[in-house]
Amino acid sequence: MAKKKINIILILVVLGLWGTVGYRSLYRQFSGDEVLLEKQNQTKNITISQINKDTFELEKINRDPFLNKQFQNTVVIRKHVSGFSSVKKIIPPVNKKVVTNIDWPTLVYYGYIASKERNEDLILLKIDSKLYKLKLNDPVNGLIVKKKYKDSIEVFFNSQIKIIKSK
Repeated sequence: MAKKKINIILILVVLGLWGTVGYRSLYRQFSGDEVLLEKQNQTKNITISQINKDTFELEKINRDPFLNKQFQNTVVIRKHVSGFSSVKKIIPPVNKKVVTNIDWPTLVYYGYIASKERNEDLILLKIDSKLYKLKLNDPVNGLIVKKKYKDSIEVFFNSQIKIIKSK
């Protein structure tokens, strides 16, 4: 019973709203002349007001607001001779490191064998046609395997590092 009363009230409110919207739109269409005269009178009374710009001068800030430090004022004097200034910079020569060619043995990486019991993985590496099973950081013929990845290993030999990819 309560729902029925609420529905009737809501329907009456919606019909009232749509009725006022329809009445206003139809009233403006058929009354016509008075509205046009009002619009014409409004366009004659328009005055354009000009806005003057406010100008002011910004001063240089002597304090950094974020770091709370004072800036030092330094005066830079530049001498211009015939339109340009010439400043010679002395650049010290860069000493390049001498790269020595180290003969690496022939390396072929075949992968690794994972051990579940011990946390030590055996790396299968062929050095000069000999197959070795190596652990990380074990030296063999001057070679040390530093890191192991899924598809490659990082090998240290005579102070050089090289990455060997699997076949």
